[in-house]
Amino acid sequence: MNLLQQFDSIFKRQTRAVAKITAADGTGYIAQTAAGNPVRLRGAGYKAGDSVFYERGTGEILEAAPQLDCVELEVE
Repeated sequence: MNLLQQFDSIFKRQTRAVAKITAADGTGYIAQTAAGNPVRLRGAGYKAGDSVFYERGTGEILEAAPQLDCVELEVE
């Protein structure tokens, strides 16, 4: 295990992102990021139009997000 993996396992670091759910399917949800990219998310208890925070690596919905306009900026 490298140092980054050890650090992540100790602090449970997450890469959190926000998306708006557009539809529900049999295994979870289809959502859209602020940049317009589609993502497939896992979770329960949400409906189309809800904004959610999700873990980018796993696609797991973490919690509901406030209904605000979001801007996604890419840093290169």
